[in-house]
Amino acid sequence: MPVVTLPDGSHRSFAQPVTVHDVAADIGAGLAKAALAGKVDGS
Repeated sequence: MPVVTLPDGSHRSFAQPVTVHDVAADIGAGLAKAALAGKVDGS
């Protein structure tokens, strides 16, 4: 189960593999539309 740690220290858990867009959409529709990239495993 993927667990995503956000900059504010909160965590989001998902039942299956997710894309950066999926994570952004889970946070909010506006972020999903505005996000261009994401950092994965510190890279």
